[in-house]
Amino acid sequence: SSSLGGRMQLIVANNLLLAKGRNLDIVCQAEVIESFSSIRSDMTKLIYSFYCAELINNFGLENDTNSKIIYDLSFEALKNISIFSSLEEILWTIIRFKLRLMEAVGYAIELNQCVKCNDTEHNYGTYHFFCPESGGVICNKCDEKANNTLSIDKRHLNVFKDAQIYDFPEDNSNFDKTLLYSCFNILKEYVSTKSDKKLKTPEMIETLC
Repeated sequence: SSSLGGRMQLIVANNLLLAKGRNLDIVCQAEVIESFSSIRSDMTKLIYSFYCAELINNFGLENDTNSKIIYDLSFEALKNISIFSSLEEILWTIIRFKLRLMEAVGYAIELNQCVKCNDTEHNYGTYHFFCPESGGVICNKCDEKANNTLSIDKRHLNVFKDAQIYDFPEDNSNFDKTLLYSCFNILKEYVSTKSDKKLKTPEMIETLC
């Protein structure tokens, strides 16, 4: 309804009163919880927020038992994007969001052992490759047999592990823009292997770089 106006814009969190329709539910009332107004005045924040929305649209399912978890993850991500001022903070937020979203929909990445041979990080020492198709780290030996692997090091693992837990990095050395971009792109490749549709917003993000 046009009377709902700006409350039904994209990137607005609402409490909705719905009426059951024959095919689709009808929005009767909308109460704004959070408008995230600072996002719409900043192109970088807006594009990264659209990226979050596209991920939810691709991986979220109607009446999914994890809908509440996915909503909470998206609300937290948008709230942090709206508050944060630096690109490093925004990248950290997106990395954290992607890791936790993929876990919520059953695609958690493996960081503690080689996804090919199950050798543990303790036994191996460190991993140097990530395999998007397999969804986790792989050792040097298995990399020789794998396709389309991406080079990583201990710093990438630290970012991924910390981002799963913390809103902000515990180690300031993880707050490096080049490193965070690299982590973002690694997860972008992984997400693309699990998505049925080609994501459009990554191309928009590339224009920001």
